[in-house]
Amino acid sequence: MKSLVKWMLFATSGAICLNSNALEAIEGRIKYLEPTYLPVSIRFNIDGGSASCPAGKAITYGKSDKDNNLAVYSTLLAAFVGDQIVRIYIDDGDTTCAGKYVHIIK
Repeated sequence: MKSLVKWMLFATSGAICLNSNALEAIEGRIKYLEPTYLPVSIRFNIDGGSASCPAGKAITYGKSDKDNNLAVYSTLLAAFVGDQIVRIYIDDGDTTCAGKYVHIIK
């Protein structure tokens, strides 16, 4: 009986791990950065794309934490001025292009 319980716990933990949210990564250089809606959200465009968010489509980033939005704006502005490549993560299949995470990469 104990081995059956252990097996069931193992099987359900594996199923939970398989149900994690998948992300798409978009890499490129920022082409425009719109601070009009700060501190609520940021709208920008990069020259790269993904299957759900093609190159040239506007990407939005906005969290409930306004300080976080301002920090992300500063990061994007630094990448724009420095002509650095950024990596934006969106939910897999998200055609609204809502950014979840932002990285500056070289």
